[in-house]
Amino acid sequence: MQPDIVLEVRLRTTAEGGRQTVLEGERYGCPLLVDGDAFDCRLLLAGRKFELGRTYEVPIKFLTRDLVLPRLYVGKSVQLWEGKIIGDGVVVGILPYGSEHG
Repeated sequence: MQPDIVLEVRLRTTAEGGRQTVLEGERYGCPLLVDGDAFDCRLLLAGRKFELGRTYEVPIKFLTRDLVLPRLYVGKSVQLWEGKIIGDGVVVGILPYGSEHG
């Protein structure tokens, strides 16, 4: 699965209203909020463990790339949603179609 953007994201802690558990595995699906509109995406975790309260760079794959990319630019603030906001992010890279990020 090839990413569309790279996001610098801080996962909110449980005390901040975020998740109860860390994110881990190969990928994680959730909506990404852009100006209040939700776009389904996959965080490409690549087996890494993402602790709450910490900041990470993570490649993101959108299910509707053509709808969301025109609304994004480097420096754009976005949020991760899971029934509530679980992370706050900033776009740090927009990748050409078909690029690899590791």
